[in-house]
Amino acid sequence: MKKIVIIYFITTLSIFAQESQLKKANKYFKIASFEKSAEAYAALISDGNTDPLVLKKAADSYYYISDFEKAVGLYKTLIDKQKESLDDQCIFRYAQCLKALGKTEESNTWMQLYEKEIPEVVYKATIEKLETIKKQGNKFEIKNEVINTPQSDFGPAIYKDKLIFSSASKSRGLFSRKYKWNDQAYLDLYQTTLTNTTLDSTVVPFSKELNSKLHEADVTFTKDGKRIYFTRNNSENGKRKKDDNKVTQLSIYSADLVDGKWTNITSLPFNGLNYSTMHPSLNKENNRLYFSSDMPGTLGSFDLFYVTIDTNDSFGKPINLGEEINTKNREQFPFISNEGKLFFSSDGHPGFGLLDVFMSEVKDDVYTKPLNLGLPINTNLDDFSLIYNDTSKRGFFASNRENGKGDDDIYSFLQIAPLQDFQYYVQGIVIDEENDVPITESTVFLFDEKGDKINEMLVNETGNFYFDLQPGTYKISVYNPNTIPAEKTFTVLDNGTTKTEQIIKVKRIPKTFLEELIAEEGDPKVITDNGVLMFDLPEILFDFDKFNIRADAKVHLDQLVDKLNRYPLINIAIGSHTDNRGTEEYNRQLSQDRATSTMNYLVERGINASRITAEGFGESKPKVDCIDHQCSDEEHQINRRSEFVILVKQE
Repeated sequence: MKKIVIIYFITTLSIFAQESQLKKANKYFKIASFEKSAEAYAALISDGNTDPLVLKKAADSYYYISDFEKAVGLYKTLIDKQKESLDDQCIFRYAQCLKALGKTEESNTWMQLYEKEIPEVVYKATIEKLETIKKQGNKFEIKNEVINTPQSDFGPAIYKDKLIFSSASKSRGLFSRKYKWNDQAYLDLYQTTLTNTTLDSTVVPFSKELNSKLHEADVTFTKDGKRIYFTRNNSENGKRKKDDNKVTQLSIYSADLVDGKWTNITSLPFNGLNYSTMHPSLNKENNRLYFSSDMPGTLGSFDLFYVTIDTNDSFGKPINLGEEINTKNREQFPFISNEGKLFFSSDGHPGFGLLDVFMSEVKDDVYTKPLNLGLPINTNLDDFSLIYNDTSKRGFFASNRENGKGDDDIYSFLQIAPLQDFQYYVQGIVIDEENDVPITESTVFLFDEKGDKINEMLVNETGNFYFDLQPGTYKISVYNPNTIPAEKTFTVLDNGTTKTEQIIKVKRIPKTFLEELIAEEGDPKVITDNGVLMFDLPEILFDFDKFNIRADAKVHLDQLVDKLNRYPLINIAIGSHTDNRGTEEYNRQLSQDRATSTMNYLVERGINASRITAEGFGESKPKVDCIDHQCSDEEHQINRRSEFVILVKQE
């Protein structure tokens, strides 16, 4: 009996201990004290707790503090336990951990599962593109700088002859408080002298007015040097402000330089208590401030935004940079160069590691497809906070790559190869189907996947054509007065293979008045001696005494619009008719109204009116003879019609 009681008390104490440990772990996790939550959850798991929520929070804690070796094992255990109900976020982070550990192929397999809405052929194309970028070789020479410490150093910015940056080094603040997230000291702003391209090893605090007991990082300056924008924890009068989960978010502040001191420290109006704004960067004109935020309206966890700044220093509403830049994951650390190049870091665009650095050129508020900067800027870990001088082709960035001096290190770089994305194009030839001889004097039309014409050209003397393209699906159609119109659909993948080749084979028009084409397109209407071909298309019908386009007629007319768009050098003649009820004069006008109505429908859908003739024939050309016998309503309906004649022009 005593043994049973003892076992009972031991079991009870163990349960209480587990509950206490779980409560403590959850508390640490909730307040983003991930160093401590990781340790607490790990203790629970060691004691036999395999609850999926505990496993996930443990894995996430290690993920947040970049201990990928421990995180990957926990994610794997969690995935094995929940094969039928995998969480997308878990899959993504597991894939990221594998990538950080250099297991690229395995990571790609899981990322493909995560990106399940992307077709397999497109996803594989992105992997091929990264391999192509890798084969291009290094585009930069980089150097680990003398200012780095064993702690986190990042966020470089140029101010006059100084490099300003953020650091969490305890040696730079003897009594520095620790940040709960990763148990490092809070970030402060520091400076060192920059002479030409060389940094001084002497580092001192940038400003005692700006550095506080909380985080300060990621600065940008106005061109006159009298205003700074920087990131700081949400606070008021030096006291932190917490969100609904008792977490202090990040905000962007400004300060003005007055008599050598930074004063008038002000929280910007688009900051929020329950979301972060951070990583400010001013454009050359100082009328636009770029930043990163997870505010409401983001496409992912963090998106890039900008606000306009007017002459009175008032701020507009935040504008999301859109789907070309932002993804369902993280976009952070924007930097806008003087020539309008937007550099930023992302784990949402295809990359070599966790955060990769990308570039997009901004022209009239249109952002080009982001370009991965490749090696050695990007690695299998985090690469971020890049700044760039368009003239010198030099800059700085931060990375937590292997063989650095500490957590995050600052690197300088020199660009040694052009930052140019892949220029895709299609090159092809038009040849005779029978003997492969090039067909000259052919016009080649290029259409996008919506069927809109985007380019055209006359093939050269060897039958060749060429179009610059972006990745996507296209259709080529070929017109030549001596051949049957031909077309071909193809897709250009964004895989780094810049050239797409297309061979378009066409049939010559037979001297027997195009019988092959007639057989394909319809019964012959009129064939003339000069080689003009006319053939029927499905006619459309009208209600009695009406000339409006019926719903069933619109289906046929929309098909005709598509044909006319695909063959821009073909014209059309419309002939409209009535039944024989009513006067001859009235029926001629009614048929003309039907012809005009038919033509207007086509013109409203983008067909040039110069390509269309429309004539009403009244009751003079019936399909069913209603004079010699009494016609039924169905027979009268057959006569109320518009017919189409397609003209293949001879030039």
